[in-house]
Amino acid sequence: MDQVITAKVNKTKSATVTTVSLRVKRETKRRVLAELAKVNKKTVGRKVRVDSLIVRALGLLTDADIVALQDGSLSNADRLELKFRDYQKLNPGASKDDFLGQLLERGGAPQQTASDA
Repeated sequence: MDQVITAKVNKTKSATVTTVSLRVKRETKRRVLAELAKVNKKTVGRKVRVDSLIVRALGLLTDADIVALQDGSLSNADRLELKFRDYQKLNPGASKDDFLGQLLERGGAPQQTASDA
């Protein structure tokens, strides 16, 4: 009458697997594969793998490139928040309302463009 329940355990071979997937846009994949094809246009030697190409490219990143990527990822709200933090450092205890008031007084309001007129 005793019921025996057996559980199937899937063992992964994580110790032997050395690669993982990485999601990129199709255009990025196409560009990487195009560059890899250029690199592999040779008559002798083994083929260069995508991993080697990416590791080499990452090694060429400079601090300026990293800052540019970080700045490019900021939204307008993020930039406003950074300006507010700078304002708070100069004016401890200032509220966001005070900051927005100062910003508007200095002419920080958006300008009307010719297309809006």
